[in-house]
Amino acid sequence: MVDVVTEVASPPSYELFGVNWVRRVLHRDRILHTIDQVLGDQIALGPIGAGPGRAFASVSFVGRFRPTTGEEVVGAPLLTYAIDLPISVVFQLELPLDRLNFNAEVVIPLVLVVHTEEPLRLRLELITPTEEQIGLELKTDTRRGAMLRKLTGLDSELRRFVLKVIDTELAKPYVQRATHLDMEELIDHAWPALTERFLPQGPEDRQA
Repeated sequence: MVDVVTEVASPPSYELFGVNWVRRVLHRDRILHTIDQVLGDQIALGPIGAGPGRAFASVSFVGRFRPTTGEEVVGAPLLTYAIDLPISVVFQLELPLDRLNFNAEVVIPLVLVVHTEEPLRLRLELITPTEEQIGLELKTDTRRGAMLRKLTGLDSELRRFVLKVIDTELAKPYVQRATHLDMEELIDHAWPALTERFLPQGPEDRQA
């Protein structure tokens, strides 16, 4: 007769449990869905001065967020996600004697890094891109708009404007609250609902 040896897996250490917990709580789909919820459907800013001395023209920005995409950065020392934030944008350029509209598809690459802090906090750091890293496909239906774009380097100006828009949005209090998570406080608020899953519901539950 052959003895069959059954290996019993040892329980994870507290350290491994913590690592697994952070990764499962802040998994990719939850992060992406939360970003979509926090940012909402639209974003707007302006008018803001543009051109030489910021006095040549003014730019306004109205954008509609499309679903965020992203992937975990494998091999990063901390849990990190590379995120693409796509926005369909209408830029309105106010000139001294004219007003021009430009439509654009913008992709803003963000990096999200999950930090742990004492005593039981998670801080989600959002790193914004450089201007050159912002994807911008700009279109205009007017000859004047196309000429102005070519002569003034409008794409670079609009990339700078987009970066200002995102920096302004990420600095808002509600975004800051969403990126600083006190897990003890969150668990305290959720505990009554959690206990309903295992506490007795009536006298009959206490019977053997």
